[in-house]
Amino acid sequence: MPRLSANALEGDWRRVICSESLSARFRQWQEREPALARFADVAALIRFMRARGSHAQKDAVLCALLVWAKHEPIGARVVLEAVRPGLLNLSARIARSARERDEVWAMMLLAIWEGIRCYPLARRPRRVAANLLLDTMHRTLVELGRESAWRAAWSFSGQESDSEAPQEIDRDLDGLLERARRAGAVSAEEGELILSSRIDGVELAELARSAGISYGAMKMRRQRAERRLLLFLGQPRVPNRHRSSPSSLARVAGVGPQGPVG
Repeated sequence: MPRLSANALEGDWRRVICSESLSARFRQWQEREPALARFADVAALIRFMRARGSHAQKDAVLCALLVWAKHEPIGARVVLEAVRPGLLNLSARIARSARERDEVWAMMLLAIWEGIRCYPLARRPRRVAANLLLDTMHRTLVELGRESAWRAAWSFSGQESDSEAPQEIDRDLDGLLERARRAGAVSAEEGELILSSRIDGVELAELARSAGISYGAMKMRRQRAERRLLLFLGQPRVPNRHRSSPSSLARVAGVGPQGPVG
């Protein structure tokens, strides 16, 4: 994978998607993978992955693409484009300064490319996009010497040993929110809101439009849910009056950009 800046990656995709070789190879893989048959072309697939929809359906598409990615780099490039919004969001939360941004992006790009080419499909077929992004965060934080931040992110899982971070991240991620739901800390809808906006990279404005409410109302809904989730995790309440506070979900992980909550 070439070292491309975030802006250059978008330009590279515009070039790739126009290539006849991509169209031809995609049609061949559509014949092998039923989950891809519904799409007229790669652009339609990317639109589907960026829109709100069933996580199970998106997982099926990503699993089919990851099989392709194991055989051909062009398949991996399609997966990368599918998760690019989430990767950009994650990069902004990890980088602590503008000076660090390029270094973090280069590390993340290499980490997610390796993760895409080697993803363990048989063992982790659920929440594929979230797993790819969380694995990327793990590798990047380790590379940056912030292993403690990663461990803090998963301290709520009940593991107190010095073992490696959980392999089954999708189970832990869903399990955390399910425990919080059973405890009355967040509702199922609030958990989905947090996952969609913080992990999957869906824009809050898009979620607000789909729900038929204003952006401000959706932002407030997420803020309240995240504060309750933090309290459930035993974290201190995140003040929303200080503009230097990181986002509340990022605070759980010990990482994130400097900016207002939400």
